[in-house]
Amino acid sequence: MKSSSSPRRAPHLVSLLVAVLTAVGMWYVVSVRDRLEAQVEVNIDYFGIPSNLVVTDGLISKVLVRLRGPETLLRSIPQQKLTQAVDLSGIKKGDTIVPLSGESMGPAFRAFELVDVQPPRIVLKADTLLERSVPLRAIVDSPLRGGALTVENVSVSPATVVLRGPESVVSDISSLPLTIMLDPKAAGTTVQQIVTLDTPSLVTATPSSVRVQYTITSGRTVISRRCKVELSVENRRLYAVTPDEITVLAEVPEALAKSARYLSRLEVSVVPPALEPGQHAKVELRFRLPEGMTLLNSATEEVTVSRKKK
Repeated sequence: MKSSSSPRRAPHLVSLLVAVLTAVGMWYVVSVRDRLEAQVEVNIDYFGIPSNLVVTDGLISKVLVRLRGPETLLRSIPQQKLTQAVDLSGIKKGDTIVPLSGESMGPAFRAFELVDVQPPRIVLKADTLLERSVPLRAIVDSPLRGGALTVENVSVSPATVVLRGPESVVSDISSLPLTIMLDPKAAGTTVQQIVTLDTPSLVTATPSSVRVQYTITSGRTVISRRCKVELSVENRRLYAVTPDEITVLAEVPEALAKSARYLSRLEVSVVPPALEPGQHAKVELRFRLPEGMTLLNSATEEVTVSRKKK
């Protein structure tokens, strides 16, 4: 009795054909159908900068990448934070062009067709990294006009710092200026301050801050001054102040105790509250003091403000 394998093979061939068609269909859906384009921001992370170089110009933080691919994959991109690592181990002193082509982009983009990258390249400028020890040059600055404060025994510790940065910048620095802003309220005393150093761009200082000490040899004294109480309101004629003058006690640097220009910058004012004609109220005074003056009057001193009757 003869047996035939043809009827048995037919179902296997049909199953194989169905499997192939299904695979082709899935490939079409994933790879061909609904292929869209999208533009995404990609953050740039640099690594490998040679230890003897510093990049002075050209570093960018992100690029725009246009991708083409299946809609389902493109929709997942906004939920991700895309970062591209860029190797700078091959840069040299001067200008170096680093391409940002499809070949140089990382594995996060292999599932897509990379249509465009903007900018397509990074142009970097690098300089030799130089370290140099320089002295600090103290510059005394007083907020008071006319040099009213006399200063002695200015010292800075440490007196020198090590600068590290681009050779073209550091090589031109023979000393680093250190501005010392005097505290006028410390007249007659020895002052110690920690001052943070101000360096040019891309240049760091070690240490980054120094200790400053100085003595203000001019002392302070107490003055008494009669001041008119001014009304801080548009229609001043509608109001009256009682008393309209007060005596102000203040402490000032000795060198300015007789300066009419300096003392005239002391102002006393009052802001009237909402009052009906004939009403009055107690109101706190406002003081405006020039730099270096300390008020000795009570901060809660009050006057009476009244609104005149029509």
